[in-house]
Amino acid sequence: MSACAIAERLAAIYGDIYRGAMRDAPICNDALEVEAVGFRAFGDLALGVMVTPWFANLVAAPADEAAEPLDRAPLRLRFPAGEVEFTVSELDGFGRLASCSLFSPMDSFADQDAVRGTAEAALAALFDPQLHDAPEREPAAKTLDRRALFGGRRAESRGASP
Repeated sequence: MSACAIAERLAAIYGDIYRGAMRDAPICNDALEVEAVGFRAFGDLALGVMVTPWFANLVAAPADEAAEPLDRAPLRLRFPAGEVEFTVSELDGFGRLASCSLFSPMDSFADQDAVRGTAEAALAALFDPQLHDAPEREPAAKTLDRRALFGGRRAESRGASP
């Protein structure tokens, strides 16, 4: 199944949830709609942001229905910007999917354009290698030579007047 087909399927399921159980829930921002944003193939997964009036989550789901379902353990995916941990859960009518919360509740978004732009920016950031923290190097160990060791001074302090 393509990433677009998975996005459409997820949007339909979450749309049904919104029109049903979540419709009058106080956690919902009624200025927002259910929308699948930026879904794309990512290895053997479909990846994108699922926006609802009550959350925005980064979502990953197997792209192939014949693929083995996601393991229940947390799923860690490596992106150019770093590693992200996802929680795997079961969605009625869909099966297992992995999600990582970006926002909840959604009160800080004025409208759909604002949340869509934020979701697109989050996806762009994941794939930006410039955002990856460079590994920190341990500072070089201060060296002691034999004379400094017995004299109680570091090698680099030699030549300094006492």
